[in-house]
Amino acid sequence: MTDGLDTGRPGPITALWDSLPEPLRHKLLLGFTGRLHLLDVAGWCLRSGDPGLAPVAVDAVRTAFGENPLDGAMAGDLLAVEPLRQLLPEPTRRALAGLAAHWRRPDSIAYYHRLLARRDFGKTLDFIEQSAAREPDNLFWREQAVAMGLTGNDPDRAEAVALAGFPDLPELAPLKACAAARIQAFRGRGVEAARLYRQVGDVFGPAFAGLGAGLAMLAEGDRASANLLLLDALRHAPWNTSLLLRLHDLLAGLDQEVRPLGGSVAVLLYSWNKAVELDATLRSLLESELAGASLFVLDNGSTDDTPEVLRSWQARFDSRLGPGRFRVITLPVNIGAPAARNWLMRHEAVAGHDYACYLDDDVEIPADWLLRLGAAVHHYPEAGVWGCKVVDHANAALIQSADSHLLVDEDGPPPDLARLAPNPFRLSDLHIQTLDGGLFDILRPCASVTGCCHLFRTRDLLAFGDFAIHLSPSQYDDMERDLRLCEAGRFPVYQGHLAVRHKKRTGAASRVSGREEGNALGNKYKMQTMHGRDGLARAMHAERALLDADLRRKLGLLERAVLG
Repeated sequence: MTDGLDTGRPGPITALWDSLPEPLRHKLLLGFTGRLHLLDVAGWCLRSGDPGLAPVAVDAVRTAFGENPLDGAMAGDLLAVEPLRQLLPEPTRRALAGLAAHWRRPDSIAYYHRLLARRDFGKTLDFIEQSAAREPDNLFWREQAVAMGLTGNDPDRAEAVALAGFPDLPELAPLKACAAARIQAFRGRGVEAARLYRQVGDVFGPAFAGLGAGLAMLAEGDRASANLLLLDALRHAPWNTSLLLRLHDLLAGLDQEVRPLGGSVAVLLYSWNKAVELDATLRSLLESELAGASLFVLDNGSTDDTPEVLRSWQARFDSRLGPGRFRVITLPVNIGAPAARNWLMRHEAVAGHDYACYLDDDVEIPADWLLRLGAAVHHYPEAGVWGCKVVDHANAALIQSADSHLLVDEDGPPPDLARLAPNPFRLSDLHIQTLDGGLFDILRPCASVTGCCHLFRTRDLLAFGDFAIHLSPSQYDDMERDLRLCEAGRFPVYQGHLAVRHKKRTGAASRVSGREEGNALGNKYKMQTMHGRDGLARAMHAERALLDADLRRKLGLLERAVLG
């Protein structure tokens, strides 16, 4: 068989895509990862009553199992769905049953939940370790050890608590190997992770082990091995859109591509009482490629050492960029984030630049960050804004923001200002349902990108109006502006091959007060009143069409690789 580029007929993956029901395609366009999303895909396939969708449903369930190999609660729920039990292969049923039989939620768990709420990973891991020692055969505590160990960036404790003395039963061996593989991949030991993935057999589906091994080898820099492993995985699961998109960018070289923007750029920062974080951000900026760039920093009424930090960087940026290219704007009071964004974009000197890029004051950027954005502009010049992947500064496996897609319930109740959510809509959140294994390293359109680092053509930034000051001080102002772009058909583009590290506070300091939480809810309410249901629904359908066209455009390269 040959692909459609040669014969006029669709290739095998395109033909499969065409055969899927439209509602299922919409779900798959979001990606093929994340426990909740995968189970939603599987449930839709089962409810459809179409036996031809059974392979997609089974693969979604087995992939969710592989991403959460010690989740006994999920295992029990899956086994309770009789139609699904009949579809699952015997090795998978056996592994699920073994997990469910050796996983028990403790009767008294209130203290553990209080520890989780405090977000103190060290004390939480101490408690998990003590509990696992008391109940060595209860996989609940081993599941918690992996989750907390990796979330808390402590893979050694995750391994020691979760895997030492693991019950030696044949039905549980693939679960142990899978958990161990995820820990090794987290450490960046791709060869060892790939070896362990080969030990899981077919329990998690014929594509899962190759996908995990391929991503691990790719993270280690072995592109040739990753190419072979991912191609083989794709042959087994051609509906796996996350794999399709990641493999396309590998084959096309998009994951390594850098390009100059081809114009001048104004880098815009605003800061309030974050002198230490701002100092680190400016250091990473100075060490990055800044050809054609000018920097504008707005001191938003800071009362800490921010003025001294800015003065200390003036001479260094003047030496690097030239005099007058590092400008400080000082305000006597904090006017809030949206107003600060507006003040910067309306600055007369900013208007003379071809591009304007907002950066948060608590991020650290790689040296090639502008060149990565330049590649995104080259491939998607029609976008209204270009953004990036944002990861936790302390643990890059935790994704704070990736490609988000618009989800509107067209059949829901009409807008009602008396409700807490007067006009509910949301953005997809697959990135927070799993750790980052590489599947979010893709370049494609979306509905919203994070304001931590986003690039505009200056003329478009000015043409689409100000950031909404009545959404201050929450971060909904950048999302609301993206919605305006979507409704105008100027969709954002996500550059997942650029990862920006964000110094989001952790531990007890990350908790918000009741006042802050109430303010965020209030601003979310206001944002929902700013956009009508019909307009959002039209934007959602337009985005789906854009994502579908983008995927189809990429399938030719993939089909040639699979067949070749």
